[in-house]
Amino acid sequence: MGEISSKHIRIIAFYWNRYILRSGSGLTFLMTALLFGLISAQTLIMPVEQLIRKTQGTKDLDPKSIRYTIINIEKPIVQFILGIKSLQQIGQDLPEDLMNSMISKPVDEETSGFDTWTSFLLVKRPALLSAIFLVLLLGMPFVVSFLAFNQVSGDMNSHGLRYLLLKTERGNIYMGRFVGTVVFSTIVNAFLVGIIAFYIGMRINIYPFITMIVWSFYGFLVLSILMIPYIALCSMISVSTDSPSLSFLFAQLIIDGVLIIAAFGSRAWEPLRYIGYLLPWGWQNHLLHPSLMHLLAACLGCLAYSAVFLSAGYYWFEKRDL
Repeated sequence: MGEISSKHIRIIAFYWNRYILRSGSGLTFLMTALLFGLISAQTLIMPVEQLIRKTQGTKDLDPKSIRYTIINIEKPIVQFILGIKSLQQIGQDLPEDLMNSMISKPVDEETSGFDTWTSFLLVKRPALLSAIFLVLLLGMPFVVSFLAFNQVSGDMNSHGLRYLLLKTERGNIYMGRFVGTVVFSTIVNAFLVGIIAFYIGMRINIYPFITMIVWSFYGFLVLSILMIPYIALCSMISVSTDSPSLSFLFAQLIIDGVLIIAAFGSRAWEPLRYIGYLLPWGWQNHLLHPSLMHLLAACLGCLAYSAVFLSAGYYWFEKRDL
């Protein structure tokens, strides 16, 4: 195996970033990520905006009352994504939630009646941002494959890598393009979270400024960390085929299929839910857990999955005929 050079990796990552910014995959990912993120955020923000417009100019426009209403609006979404309640249980609780959302009273950890995780996200942190982050954690792994599927497969198909191999080693190309893809996705995540936080801060304006900044930055870090193992998976898939179309298809089938089998197959046979642990689906929400141990375990899990996928792809790439 060839020698890994950090200098070569930086150069390849830099030029790969410039390339994907102009390429179809980079632009497709940028537009898809922004559309998905902004539409999801607006769907959750819209009821809050309507509530504020209805109560504007009346004695009911109290920040504490608005925050309490937001908690009740976002609670079903948060508890469903976290797996705390099923759709059936949420449906049974819905009439009570609707009644609670019309009651004006402050909420704190002692009176919320939530479990610790839900209370952390909805009461101790900006509830609106927490719900949006959970939706992004659920959806962005599907979106990132639009960016990461063609890291080397297209060049293997055209034999363009042979010219690069005259100047550097295979491992530098493989790792450089992975790093470049991670950097590009991180920039897009920062842009997306920044737009959402700015909009909530300007239009809703019910959370303290510092709290919004800190929680937005935390959400950005969590989202960026979660993308790494999925990008590494796409790196491994990309070296397995000379066809970018097949690489994209395999990435979608694997990422989507693992979640679908775990979510729906487990209803017929409970052990199928463990299929979700083939990818970070099984535990990725713990990146937003209040326990430091859960958070560290989730971060280490992201690193472990990334290392396994990258190592397998690197070994495969070194052995392939280019």
